[in-house]
Amino acid sequence: MKKFILFIFFAATVSSCSLIDIDPDNVVSSEKAFDNVEYYQQALTKVYYDMTVPTNNISATDYATDDFTNVIQGYAPMNYFIYLWDYQSRPQPSLWTTQYQMIARTNVIIDNYEVVPANNDREQAIKDQVYAQAEALRAFFFFNLTEIYAPHYDGSNGNELAIPLKLKLDREYLPQSTLDEVFDQIDKDLADAEAKLKGFTPTTADAPYVFGLDAVKALKARIALYKGDLQTASDYSKDFTNIELLDSADYWMLWADQFGSKNKEVIFMTHNLSDTDQGTLIDYHNQYETNNVMIDQNFFASMDFNDIRKGSQYIDPTTRRPQKYLYVADQNNATETRMLNYKYFRLAEQYLIYAEANLSSNKSEALKVFNKLRVARGETEVTESNFDKHFILSERRKEFFQEGLRFYDLKRLSKELNLVVKRNSGAQLAPGDAKYTFDIPIEETNSNPYINE
Repeated sequence: MKKFILFIFFAATVSSCSLIDIDPDNVVSSEKAFDNVEYYQQALTKVYYDMTVPTNNISATDYATDDFTNVIQGYAPMNYFIYLWDYQSRPQPSLWTTQYQMIARTNVIIDNYEVVPANNDREQAIKDQVYAQAEALRAFFFFNLTEIYAPHYDGSNGNELAIPLKLKLDREYLPQSTLDEVFDQIDKDLADAEAKLKGFTPTTADAPYVFGLDAVKALKARIALYKGDLQTASDYSKDFTNIELLDSADYWMLWADQFGSKNKEVIFMTHNLSDTDQGTLIDYHNQYETNNVMIDQNFFASMDFNDIRKGSQYIDPTTRRPQKYLYVADQNNATETRMLNYKYFRLAEQYLIYAEANLSSNKSEALKVFNKLRVARGETEVTESNFDKHFILSERRKEFFQEGLRFYDLKRLSKELNLVVKRNSGAQLAPGDAKYTFDIPIEETNSNPYINE
């Protein structure tokens, strides 16, 4: 029996600056869909394209944290309900659906590896690289779903229920797998991807847009830190700490000069694929302006005066609106640059992973790397006597606001560090609160008889 795939093909030549045009949907057999390596590569391009959509981005979880305040029900009401920790209200957060849609697309690639013909060594290498990237991306999507919709995995609670482990394209209802089962699959995908991607070097211009070997290592470091495997976290983040950060004078390049030769800080990000400049402005407007999103006053005040991350390019000093993705005109850019190049993995995170992983075992080494980041961002060095996990978490907050990591940090550390998230209404998210685990959407629990609530 032939397998049939509903698939979106891309007719495109992808370069570092090119946009991707989408042809109409086609329903074809898997043999026809992947009768050459080019089509196989286009299937992966579709996954990368999906990651550029604002509603698919994990930064939506920021609204559940203490970074933002004054979120209202605007053009992006999903943000409003996440802000209220009311995950079953209408409209429900779309993260569950969109992450599983992207998993489905990676499953198409993984399932059909044997179907794709490779006529020479070059085509075989491309085929293997596409397969490995699909494995790594699937692991990333499973990790995000688990961090959002399951209890935090600390390495000791593996028997707790997590999410359905969807590994085939077939339409089927699945029960929730345990945390151990999900992370075993994540580890398996990443190990295979790491082995296959060794020796694969994308072009310099395309490298930040490819989930290649560096992105795999960065993800493995993040996962290891989150589940308390400090040695692995240190091992995988260490190599990144030998790469120089941008100094405070050049920090603008991280956000407004995607292709600058000095900008080595992005490990993996998405293309900006809005059709026009107006398209990106609408995306930003719906996410932040219409919802009247503001950086929390106490958080804003906690940032040093000389901290470049507090600059007016990144936080509007009047409205306290976050605007990493709306870079206004200044001496470095003659016109306003509206970008939605989402940075999923950055060099600074690896510095801070290394610092946290070595805090208890080699405090002086952890402090050295930590201070390199602080100095690069315009802050003063801290001394060993007052250097602790609170300090590292505070630095992570300054570095990654508007990027989706604060929710993950609060979920894993709020209980240990006694962190409380408060709203002006008096509502609060207590340390270790059950609301750190999003409710599985009603549509899923109503239709899937195997989901255990």
